[in-house]
Amino acid sequence: MKYLRIELRYPPDLRHPIHRLVDGSDAVDRDVLLHGTVLGEPDDTFLFYVEGDIDVYTEALRSVDRIREFEVTRIDETGHYVLLTQRRNTVDDAMFAPLQRTGVVVVPPIDFRPNGIARLTVIGTVEPLRDALAGFPERIETTVLRIGEYDWRQDLFDPGLTDRQFDALAAAVEEGYYESPRETTVEAVAERIDAAPSTASEHLRKAESAVMAAFIGLREVS
Repeated sequence: MKYLRIELRYPPDLRHPIHRLVDGSDAVDRDVLLHGTVLGEPDDTFLFYVEGDIDVYTEALRSVDRIREFEVTRIDETGHYVLLTQRRNTVDDAMFAPLQRTGVVVVPPIDFRPNGIARLTVIGTVEPLRDALAGFPERIETTVLRIGEYDWRQDLFDPGLTDRQFDALAAAVEEGYYESPRETTVEAVAERIDAAPSTASEHLRKAESAVMAAFIGLREVS
């Protein structure tokens, strides 16, 4: 069976208020939908992983009228689970309705990125997948990032890096930062990604932590 890794780009007026927060604030680094129960009406329940300033995030949740309730569970210094229930509206329909059809399965997580971007994986047979992509409104820009035969094991190793973390890690590898002996410096990596050395160093630390955690999790599952 086929899988598609797709990227959806939403215009500002179709973005959830919380995702507009991610766009406009440096306080939240990641907002990932891990699981959801979409019943159609009146309310849906979602489990998010949030990385960043949870106080800023929860304050935003309180400001959204259609969010009925939420509960926060701390994981570590910056990571939290957020379980929330919200009233469905037309924005949710634009996001989920095209994917709710026979022959298509959404494989969590859905990773919400800055600039109205959501990245997700869907599996299914050719015709339903094509119909799902065609079902999104024209104002939602749809890009197919990858196509292949689905293998559930490919999802076990997913460090979930932000774009900037990935850029920093890719630049470090290309520059020889991880060679032995080391062939470059953090300053050189920072110059490659147009960032301050302290920022590049932070991106690398977070990326390394995420990659190692994902690798150990894969070994434990295997």
